Amino acid sequence: MRWTAIVLLCVLWLTRLLSLEVLPLHNDEGLHLTRAVEVWNGHPFWAISDGKIINHWLIAAFYPQGAPVFAGRVATIFLGLIGLAAGYALARRLAGSTGALLAGALWLFSPYLFFYERLAFSDAQAGALVMLAVWLAFRLSESGQRREAVLTGLALGAALLFKFTAAPFVLSVALVVLLKGQVPRQRRWLNLVIIAGVVAAGFVVPLGYLLLKGNDLFAIAFGWLGTSSGQGIAFFNNLQRLWAQLTGFGTISWVVLLIGGLALLLLRKTRSNPVGRLSDGQLAVIVWALPLLVIMILGREVLSRHYVVALPLALTLGGAGLGLGVQRFKLAPARNLVVAAGIVALVFGFVPLALTAYTNPAALPLPADVRYEHITSHSSGYGLREAAQQFPTTLTRPDLPIIGSLFPDSCRRANFYAPANFKMVCTDAPGLPEIEAALRDNGAVYVLADNAPLIGVDVRTLDSQVTCIAAYPRPGETEADASVVLWLVEPRS
Repeated sequence: MRWTAIVLLCVLWLTRLLSLEVLPLHNDEGLHLTRAVEVWNGHPFWAISDGKIINHWLIAAFYPQGAPVFAGRVATIFLGLIGLAAGYALARRLAGSTGALLAGALWLFSPYLFFYERLAFSDAQAGALVMLAVWLAFRLSESGQRREAVLTGLALGAALLFKFTAAPFVLSVALVVLLKGQVPRQRRWLNLVIIAGVVAAGFVVPLGYLLLKGNDLFAIAFGWLGTSSGQGIAFFNNLQRLWAQLTGFGTISWVVLLIGGLALLLLRKTRSNPVGRLSDGQLAVIVWALPLLVIMILGREVLSRHYVVALPLALTLGGAGLGLGVQRFKLAPARNLVVAAGIVALVFGFVPLALTAYTNPAALPLPADVRYEHITSHSSGYGLREAAQQFPTTLTRPDLPIIGSLFPDSCRRANFYAPANFKMVCTDAPGLPEIEAALRDNGAVYVLADNAPLIGVDVRTLDSQVTCIAAYPRPGETEADASVVLWLVEPRS
């Protein structure tokens, strides 16, 4: 079975790595890359009030100054490998080698997870670490060893430090430690205290840093909490958004198998726990579903990427449940045929989407909110990437400064694509003082504006002579209505 695990890990590596840079950087990816660069500048906790404390450290390890897009995204793939290995091991404990194989297949060919494992986002990273923490908790529940408790605390603490959306999965680890295995009750509680101590220790330095700097204590992250949103009760809106993610990636074969596998795991008895009447499988489903329920109830607006923190564990348990279901077939040929049919169904739905992702991600079948964020809105990198890459050919006066009349994060993200001598000056949009100062000091200035006048400045309203150098339409736009436009601004003659 070791070779099966190795093959699954290789498939994950290859499917995620191919054409990794073809989709432009999302706004949050640019922010994570900026933080990773700041690590090299001696600022490891730069702007961490959004609850993402160390996710950029892993990106920094790949030296993002050299190949920023690749460095940011390959970090997620490496954590995905760790998560998949842990998921395979947990599924094998619950449902044997067949369940582990099906868990790996669900993980690999879920288009939802595939999309986010190819981005420099902390949600899939935290989800992989949650998977690792839950697997270690299952090991701890059987061994009771303090060393295992420390390892579990390290994995859980890392998940929380990568992103606070992993916080509800503290319940998962606690429930496994308290309700599973034959470890004496006193040892269970001691191990739980060890885990809590290790997790708390991980927060000492960042909390101390914020207090010394006088910064707020994760106000942005906690602002995400709330039981209602502008459209009504948050839970029902979040539930609707979750369903849109499950059905919006162009194929639902993986969703059918996932839901079926979770149901089988919940209904079928595996090894019973001495504590209570829950089987291992039933407990595993509960330790996944309860944190997800907490996220949906407490989250003011749970975005598509937020659910990804719960997705790796769900796919692992779904595959384990399918493995238990396959065991109903007495004859080995029948079991093998059913397993093969399930994997073929997953691959059949996955391959067209993957090929599109490798060649033309703008044409991907995506949920409406994901398409808006990553393809058509200002948070996507389309238009900005093309403009920055073409600066050497479009700017005939390279001695002039280039002002980014953009949100600061958008400007910094575009600069990751710009050649070394063509970096933009980043401002708070619209950046009128910087434009006027550049005109006064240099006699002319280039301005790259985004969504004028909503974000960037409408240079045609300035008391200056303006020339449109180039327009960079996003998918669905034309040059006539392009959101991103490059201008040359000069004094009136």
